Amino acid sequence: MAYVLGHSRPELQRLIDQSRYIGEITEEVLRRAGLARGMDVLDVGCGSGDVSFLAAALVGDEGSVLGVDRSPDALELARGRAGAAGLANVRFAAADLTELDLDERFDAVIGRFVLVYLPDPVEAMRRIMRHLLPGGLAIFQESVLTPMCSAEQQPLARTASGWICDLFARAGLPADMGWRLPQVFRAAGLPRPEVLARTALGAGPESGAYALLADSIRSLLPRLEALGVASAEEVEIESLAGRLRDQTVSADALIILPTLVGAWARS
Repeated sequence: MAYVLGHSRPELQRLIDQSRYIGEITEEVLRRAGLARGMDVLDVGCGSGDVSFLAAALVGDEGSVLGVDRSPDALELARGRAGAAGLANVRFAAADLTELDLDERFDAVIGRFVLVYLPDPVEAMRRIMRHLLPGGLAIFQESVLTPMCSAEQQPLARTASGWICDLFARAGLPADMGWRLPQVFRAAGLPRPEVLARTALGAGPESGAYALLADSIRSLLPRLEALGVASAEEVEIESLAGRLRDQTVSADALIILPTLVGAWARS
């Protein structure tokens, strides 16, 4: 299954902005799972490198992180960011997760928002786990989109969130992959995982949540139109973030982003 958001430079920048907003939630999962100094880590589907950088800070100079992704543009950006930050313990390589075959084995394998886009998440997990040392950590984080459609949101936020939920349904992608993580772990031969769920919210005029939702819609707009979910005229993308902010703030309401579910287990 192709990554529905693509790998354009604006989309890669959106992923960086998203990570600034939800990075603390991912870091909490990594810490709770036991990622620690000195570990060698494989980050699958690393994209622009944000999860790799979180892991690099936790494992320190004594450890290392290898981020793999199939997008050359994402890897080029990740390498540039690592160099600019002086991160000597992070490196990146091209790899297709459905055919992953590395010479190395790792103390931990991590991934965020990866399994949902794979045609067979269980088989992909089995292949990925071949690169994990005995007793090593498997740590994955996926989202649950359906709470985005909650009635607690204002009408425009519900509509925008509904476009994303509808797109995933029409594209044959599970909108609830986060809830499915325990089943994927078990079917791949791993123990029943520990889990942690967090929901990111936004409120007030300064929240970055409005831009995050609008930028996701911007990246998805070609697919929204192609699948008949919404037209560019309906979306009015250039004003969407501002309208989301104005409606939410005027109602003293919340904007609800996807629930993030982290799961981890030792092999």
